[in-house]
Amino acid sequence: MLFVMGLRNLALSGGGNNDPAQWKVGAQLLAAKHSAVTTLDRVTLRSTLVELNALFLEAPTSIQKAYRSMSERRIVRAYDDFANRLTDGSLAWSVPDSPEKIAEVLGGLIRAVDWTLVQRENKCWTEPGEWLVDDLWFVIPRMGLSATRPPSRNQAYEKRGLRFHRIIPTKIDRFRVNVVPSRTHHRSASDHQTWKMGACLFEGLKLNPDIVDDEGQEKHFVVLSADCPSASASVKSQIEDALNADCIALVWPELTVPPAIRREIQETLNARDMVDGREGPEVVVTGSWHEETEKDRVVNRAHIYDGYGVERLVYDKIQPYADDDWGIENIEPGDTISILASEAALIGFAICLDFCDVVSNPFTELDLDIVLIPSMGNDRTMQGHQTTASRVEVKFGTRCFVVQQTTSTKSNDRRIGTILPLLKEPNGVSVADLGQMVPWKSYLWPT
Repeated sequence: MLFVMGLRNLALSGGGNNDPAQWKVGAQLLAAKHSAVTTLDRVTLRSTLVELNALFLEAPTSIQKAYRSMSERRIVRAYDDFANRLTDGSLAWSVPDSPEKIAEVLGGLIRAVDWTLVQRENKCWTEPGEWLVDDLWFVIPRMGLSATRPPSRNQAYEKRGLRFHRIIPTKIDRFRVNVVPSRTHHRSASDHQTWKMGACLFEGLKLNPDIVDDEGQEKHFVVLSADCPSASASVKSQIEDALNADCIALVWPELTVPPAIRREIQETLNARDMVDGREGPEVVVTGSWHEETEKDRVVNRAHIYDGYGVERLVYDKIQPYADDDWGIENIEPGDTISILASEAALIGFAICLDFCDVVSNPFTELDLDIVLIPSMGNDRTMQGHQTTASRVEVKFGTRCFVVQQTTSTKSNDRRIGTILPLLKEPNGVSVADLGQMVPWKSYLWPT
């Protein structure tokens, strides 16, 4: 049991088990434990799925490579065998000798436990507490987009191992992970090919920072206000355009939506006529702003609403920005990563540097469907977003939507912003081709 807990902690911290012999001993101990199980209720199945998932993530490279090259047909055959055993109440399995056979057995067993658990899940929408295992993991049942990612040969375990659940750690490094359930109401939510994402920008925006020079040692800044005479009219027009386009999500950029404009967005969503037949977006990310907290600290905060103006969650930027002109962003870094869990998708949120930092990034460890990112910056900023978006797409199949208000660009194209749509190959497009010249545009899910 201690070794299994060690595997869980290694998987959570991103560590690796480089000793194949030790890993095999741990696998044999886990197999013996599972073979003695007599009750396959939801709690047992969730714990089993977490243990098997952690075991596979720490498997030697030879097993990982064997799984990657293995055909789906072979994994499905093993799944069928174990699914029948689980139906009969048996969780018994053993550890073969060869890496290839181990990959086949574990791959099939994990799929079978995954499927059996989803058959026994509460069909009513539950609270995240029911998804918790040992306060270390959320085991989240998936429907909609999450369950439709097609598995195929040459995909790693992280991308095709689980079909009906996502296993999300409750903590990554110093960050707590918060999962908020949300019912899906948008009629197109189950068909991601019809999804439209709305990108909102501001023409003529000028930020007014308060820059403090710390006795010549370091400068710090916060943004006090923004000059944009058309902001109020723009957000109302953008919401109307989003409703007409049947957008499922709407995103404004970082540090472009002060509280007064955010309240206008919320009130406009909330005041929609009861007889309006148009559906509101599932998710509305009202950019971000420097806000004072109750503890007299400043945070760079994004408010996330549903299509009726109801606040679903807030997200505080975890990585302060810095440059030579304004200095260091004088904010209290956030300590929580927030995830919205609907039937249609698992949606994560980041603000600018949180996501485009290619050196240290907790979002590369989260198996999400979509990440929505309000941003502000230049071409290099967007290139960082493209790099991280490529990493999470290859690893998990995650798609990323970045809405960036442009500060400067090498492209002489009069762009207001730069938008990274939900591309399967984010690095396959140059930044010059991602410019948006108008305050509003919708983007279809790319095929």
